[in-house]
Amino acid sequence: MTRKNGVSAITELHTPAFVYDENSILNNLSILSKFRESFGCKILFPLKTFSIADALDVMTPAVNGFSVSSLFEAKLVREFLGYRGIVHITTPGFRPDEIEDISKLCDYISFNSLSQLKRFYHRAATQAKCGIRINPQLSFVEDCRYNPCRKHSKLGVPLDQLCAAWQSKSWFVKKINGILFHTNCESKDINQLLQTVKHIDKTLPELFAKLSWINLGGGYLFNNQDDLAPLAEAVNFIKNKYDVDIFFEPGKAIVGEAGSIVSTVLDIFSSDGKDIAVLDTTVNHMPEIFEYQIRPEVMQESIDGKYEYILAGTTCLAGDLFGEYQFSRPLKTGSRIIFQKVGAYTLVKASMFNGVNLPMIYARTQDGKFELKKQFDYEHFLSKCGGGTYATV
Repeated sequence: MTRKNGVSAITELHTPAFVYDENSILNNLSILSKFRESFGCKILFPLKTFSIADALDVMTPAVNGFSVSSLFEAKLVREFLGYRGIVHITTPGFRPDEIEDISKLCDYISFNSLSQLKRFYHRAATQAKCGIRINPQLSFVEDCRYNPCRKHSKLGVPLDQLCAAWQSKSWFVKKINGILFHTNCESKDINQLLQTVKHIDKTLPELFAKLSWINLGGGYLFNNQDDLAPLAEAVNFIKNKYDVDIFFEPGKAIVGEAGSIVSTVLDIFSSDGKDIAVLDTTVNHMPEIFEYQIRPEVMQESIDGKYEYILAGTTCLAGDLFGEYQFSRPLKTGSRIIFQKVGAYTLVKASMFNGVNLPMIYARTQDGKFELKKQFDYEHFLSKCGGGTYATV
């Protein structure tokens, strides 16, 4: 593996490159480690946020396990984790032909609906602890694209329906031994989690009383131990009333600021009076930019800079644009542009649209060196198109 020394070496990397910082990840995990020791709350990292195997291996000593959303993610975790830690799965749709394999790989299964709980319980319960995902019907997210508790949500059993099923004393509802709820997205107000816990407990205390585990989900951001005070209150509220294991699943809070995309300017030209700088990366490497109109942070940007450019991706998609940015110095062909704080939901969603290669993956290791972890090539593109090794599959 290629290793380069020093911070300045980031500008020498072959581009496009995705760089994740091991120290940044471990520093965020250290905040949670202190919390875990003090309050007995188990920490699971969700692979949907970030799934680079070597980085997950670095995380392993600092977490209790991982949360996954598919059979492939479960297999990936067990590849490097073995059976040393916890794996929890939830997904809107479990496949009948995968449920046995999932139950062998995962310690906890949160079914997304009462119908799937009823259908798969007997096939899964011999291997895994089975629970249900709840939609508490308590919304905190204004933008419905991000809101797990939106009207007509596909995510979890609405709390009023679960109450009705509980009162009906259906056999499969009585088999629930745990619950998961995930009600937020990038919220800095963990008091909303405490509010959710109290809301569910008030609505259905009989269910809480029979549970052996509760997964609080994720969707919350924090910077220090003080930010976690409402989480501590929520955990204490539950533990003072019930004898349960408690899980928490922070994702972007751990890796969001730990990742960067390094790119190179391929061309500069004028269009209708504005300068366009075409990069060797694309919004398809950071899909949430296009999906949610996010303006990514650029390291070289200067608020007072007099040189303004529209930074554009290299595909033929007209909307492959990162936004308008100002610089203190003019850009030129070969200039480096570094997008910061894009560690979450980047490569896990990235595509090879137009046949543009995926970024090379580098780790900035704990000793400050840059280490090449993965380089994609034409064979990866060919296999996605049904050719090469998989042509006859």
